[in-house]
Amino acid sequence: MAKARHHLTILEKNRLRVRHRERPELTQEQLREWAHAQFGKWVARSTVGQIVSAPEEVCANPEAKRFQSGRYPEMEQELFAFIRSRPVLSGSTVGAQDGDVPVLRDAELWAKANEILKSTRGSDESVSAAWVHRFKKRHGLHRSQLKRAGATAAPAGEKQTEPTRPIDGDAAAENGDTANSTSGKRRAGTREEHSKDQSTEDEALPPTRKKRATAKPGSSRRHFVSADDILLLTQVLATQPWEFPYAMDGWHQVAAKLRGQRAFRLEKTAGACQARLNLLLEQDRADKAPALRKAGTAEEYVRKRTLIKEVQAKLTASRRRSQENKDAPASTRTSTARLYADTSPEAAESAAARERIAQRRLELMERKMERELAAQKRHAEEQVKQLETLHREQMSAQQTQHTQLLATIQQQQAMMVDLIKSVAPIVNQSHSQAKDKK
Repeated sequence: MAKARHHLTILEKNRLRVRHRERPELTQEQLREWAHAQFGKWVARSTVGQIVSAPEEVCANPEAKRFQSGRYPEMEQELFAFIRSRPVLSGSTVGAQDGDVPVLRDAELWAKANEILKSTRGSDESVSAAWVHRFKKRHGLHRSQLKRAGATAAPAGEKQTEPTRPIDGDAAAENGDTANSTSGKRRAGTREEHSKDQSTEDEALPPTRKKRATAKPGSSRRHFVSADDILLLTQVLATQPWEFPYAMDGWHQVAAKLRGQRAFRLEKTAGACQARLNLLLEQDRADKAPALRKAGTAEEYVRKRTLIKEVQAKLTASRRRSQENKDAPASTRTSTARLYADTSPEAAESAAARERIAQRRLELMERKMERELAAQKRHAEEQVKQLETLHREQMSAQQTQHTQLLATIQQQQAMMVDLIKSVAPIVNQSHSQAKDKK
């Protein structure tokens, strides 16, 4: 069966080139086997030849499989240089480069990228949030990439050596315990060969990191259990996110307060908390007792059902009030929103930020629509000009044809007159001859 082939990352390709420079006598097959022993990936011999013959690649994200340049490479270089020039705020590194690189938030990256783009190009072009995501991925600035880089950099300076087990002692002990010396020697020789093969494989393969038996408090589990559901329901009852002007602001506050509690050992976002609550409410409405009782004690199950009933009651009352507010005057409809805006400054700040973002998006959409309308107007004007030119050409062609037709008619009339004039003397002569005969 053919072996599966894989793609090496830029860092792995550079290591393969270093290996080729250090040991130029190695063949492509030997380099291929070395790459499999080091990286656990099979690559073709032709691919190995192409990699070692190419120059060394320099990329901000060594984990990428190929070098990618964005839509605005000059702007990306300036933005990445700006990030590296900022003071270090965290201990994370970017890829395999030396030094710590502070990571900006997506909003700051978006604003700085648009600022650089406007200063360099001087146009109305702007980047989107998706571009910021791709930029961070190209330059190794994602949180997952930084975690992987830190995890690989930590054990790099620690060389773990395992003590080799004496083989002769085991063989001698086995020979002493057995009565048959021939069979004992055979078993000892077999064990010695097996241990030698095992030690050879251990030397060829890179040392693997063992999984930790005890995990950190915040990352031991990924799924909700009854204790987490009780904390979530209690926090939801205390916060009531559905009463916020923007519901997601309330859920963000719920998630932030849950992460601040030591008993809550999950890293869940606001959307995950909202989805979990909806699932619990759906299971309660469908009376799925086994699903609600799962991963918890009987007391936790009873407590969970009670909290779900309270949340459902408050949620129903809130929906009823919102329905009544829709039928009430505008002044009474805004009283609840003003109350929560006054009592929750975090929600007010978040709402103001959302308003600014929405205003910015609206301005960008208006500019885009203006550009599209201007382009459509120019296209329509060009079409009108083309139609006018075509009409003039058709009119001039018709006039030319009419002039040629008139000239032809006049020429034919002149020929008819000349013919009549040439025939008239002959007719008169014949008439005179006829009269003379009479």
